[in-house]
Amino acid sequence: MRKYALVFTIGLMLFAFFCPRYEARAMDPATIAILTPIAIQAAKILLPHVVRGLINVSKMGFKIGKESLNILRLPLGLIQSLFLFPFGKCFTNGLKNMGLGLLAPFKMAFYCLLLPVSIFGVGVQ
Repeated sequence: MRKYALVFTIGLMLFAFFCPRYEARAMDPATIAILTPIAIQAAKILLPHVVRGLINVSKMGFKIGKESLNILRLPLGLIQSLFLFPFGKCFTNGLKNMGLGLLAPFKMAFYCLLLPVSIFGVGVQ
């Protein structure tokens, strides 16, 4: 069974490599002149959707930047809990900052994976 799958895969790759490809050809100026008003109308229709998508991506980018700054809470919490613990509530604040600093890279990776989908408004508040 594996031998047939290997032969099929190699045959498919050879077919994809040697099959004829379409060539790009320049359009004549008359065709471009005819299609330009249609393209302008399509751009006017799509403009609000494109702007909304860019706003959603910028919101997600702000979340990614916030989490990348939260990574710096790990050393801050370490300093607070190790060196400033005799001065009051710094120990509990240090543990809280260390927890947020440890969680931040995972949240940032999640937001980075969610970035292409956020164009459609998924995960954006």
